Amino acid sequence: MKLEIVNAKEAPVSEEDVEAIVTIECHPKVQKWVYEYAYKDLQQERDEYHAFFCTLPESREVEVLIAKHGSKVVGFLALWRRGAFMDHVATIGVSVHPAYWGKGVATELIYAAVELAKDKGLRRLEAETLAANTAMRRVVERAGFTLECVRKNRVLKDGVYHDEAAYVLSLETTGEGEDVG
Repeated sequence: MKLEIVNAKEAPVSEEDVEAIVTIECHPKVQKWVYEYAYKDLQQERDEYHAFFCTLPESREVEVLIAKHGSKVVGFLALWRRGAFMDHVATIGVSVHPAYWGKGVATELIYAAVELAKDKGLRRLEAETLAANTAMRRVVERAGFTLECVRKNRVLKDGVYHDEAAYVLSLETTGEGEDVG
C-alpha cells in the first residue's frame, strides 16, 4: 500500500483531516488500546483537536505525522517531548484506523518519526503500550525499540488494572553518560 506521511507542521491540516483523526481516535477498536486521552463526547474531541492543530505550528513540545492513503487520513503519530531535564526524550503515540491495521501504517509512521526525532536532536524515544497489545509491541520491536520493562498493574482502564510495556530506542551517537556540551 502506498502511503504519504505528512508532517502536520509543514502542511495545513484540513477540516476533513481533523474529522478523520477524531474518527480514528474515537473508534471503539482504537479506544480498546487508548488509555491516556480521548473524550467520550465527539464534539468536545473535535474542539480539542481543532484547537490543538491551530497551535501546533508554534509548539516545540510536539510533532505530528499523518499517514494518508490517497487523500484519506488512515493514521497519525504524535511525538511528545518530555521537557525540563528530559528535553532530549520524546514519547510516541500512534493511532491507525482499524480498516488499515496490519498494512504497515504504524510501522511507516514510526520509521518517519525516528528520522524526525533525529532531525530535532532527540536522543531517546519511548513507546508505552498495554502489555496485551501484541500488535503494537511487534511494530515497535520491528522498528528497533527494545523492551525496557513491564510495569505491573500500571494502567487502570475500565475498572481493570493492566500491565504496561515500556520500550525505548536510543538515538545517541555518543557513549552513555558522555557530556555532549
